[in-house]
Amino acid sequence: MKFKSLALATAFAFSSGFAAADYQSEIGANYTDVEDGDGAFGMYGELHFSPVQTRNHPLAEAAFLERSSNVYVAGDNDFDVLTVGGELYVPDTIFYVGARVSRVDSGADDETTAYGTLGLTPIDGLRVTTEFNEDGYDANLSAKYVTSLGGGNFVNFEGTFADGDFDDYLSLGADFYFDRTFSVGAGYTDYYGNDQFTLRTEKFFNDEVSGNLSFTDTDYGNSFTIGAAIRF
Repeated sequence: MKFKSLALATAFAFSSGFAAADYQSEIGANYTDVEDGDGAFGMYGELHFSPVQTRNHPLAEAAFLERSSNVYVAGDNDFDVLTVGGELYVPDTIFYVGARVSRVDSGADDETTAYGTLGLTPIDGLRVTTEFNEDGYDANLSAKYVTSLGGGNFVNFEGTFADGDFDDYLSLGADFYFDRTFSVGAGYTDYYGNDQFTLRTEKFFNDEVSGNLSFTDTDYGNSFTIGAAIRF
């Protein structure tokens, strides 16, 4: 399974794409190899309500910068975690609404949880959100900001802080885009006293086909992820 998934992701990354630069759908797959543990396979798909304009944007951030409403489905950890959701940027306003339902198969039992997200997009490239679920609300805030640095370079900043019942959650990340097609970034997460550091990179081989790699170091061991996606 491990080698078949790796081969699939590699072939996906170097396959030929379609002609149009703009896109409306995206399908991706990834494989994570965990140190001293089993690997896991995942896939996702998303459909945008209208074509996403990619020109003048870093390709990985086009949908975000265009405030593109969409629906999506994802399966992670060998599909033990299934998520269905959607994002709506209310037309001609600064308001953002998101919703998703996640089902987790833990082996002994299944757990399904519904989430909602409310947010604002006060300026181009910035989105600020807060999330709640069916069990209630704990204070939390997420922000993402993408901007041009000039000379064909871009930068992405993102972060989340949540005041949980038992412990706080903190996540920070940043990506530098050398051009519209290639980025290198890093992330840090602190949860229940456990530190997690991630290095990541993504490359678009053309306007439709991309590949990504990431390495994560945690208190419980390291993991390596390879993924690829295609747009049409």
